[in-house]
Amino acid sequence: MSGPEVSLVSYGCIQMRTLDKRTEGELVKHLILEKVENLSEGEWFYSVIHYGDRDDNGYIRDWDYRKGLYHEHYMKGVHRRHRNILREHFGRNICLVFTMERHKSKSERIEVGKNLQYGDEKKGKYHTNLLIGPITDHQIEEPKSKLRKLWDTPGGMGVPIINHHYDDLTNLKIDLINSCLRLHPDVNKFRPSVKTQVLKTPEDLWNVGHYSLKDITRKGLDFMDVLDRENSDIEH
Repeated sequence: MSGPEVSLVSYGCIQMRTLDKRTEGELVKHLILEKVENLSEGEWFYSVIHYGDRDDNGYIRDWDYRKGLYHEHYMKGVHRRHRNILREHFGRNICLVFTMERHKSKSERIEVGKNLQYGDEKKGKYHTNLLIGPITDHQIEEPKSKLRKLWDTPGGMGVPIINHHYDDLTNLKIDLINSCLRLHPDVNKFRPSVKTQVLKTPEDLWNVGHYSLKDITRKGLDFMDVLDRENSDIEH
């Protein structure tokens, strides 16, 4: 007797059974971790990027400008531009892994006289989880011209990076990554738009991989709906 039909998705030299979401998520995490096993090559970082409804002056952007942030195809274009900007500043050898996470859906609010009704469900906007590395001390101590220009941008303390004293290079790298990500026009200048942390241990990397891909098991999504394979460096 034949069992239920199982769809297969080819991923590099591995075929993934999309029926088993938990196994699928664990396999993708292993593929990511294979890229970052050797922490001695440089530091790895994890960034969460939110795309605000407001521009740099605090005004609400027009809906025509914001509506793409609710669609997967548009988000892959956003990631492509992030990828190009990051490689222009930090070099083409860095590894980038992009995943998409959708905010909670809301029901449309409809006012009928004094009564409030709820209509169709409106899917939430996306934000980006990004794994980036390795970034070496040498890249920061001897920066390329593109990267050097970021020293004039505001750091975490709100003052230009060049005017801030850093006790270690890790915090400087974080501020440079954040400034680089804010070069994308969909990311505003306000602090909540980008948050970056260093990943110090393999356990940190594993936890980030688990969190970034949680929608595969929590919401039953296919890994292709979460992982941006087109812009991520985890091919074999």
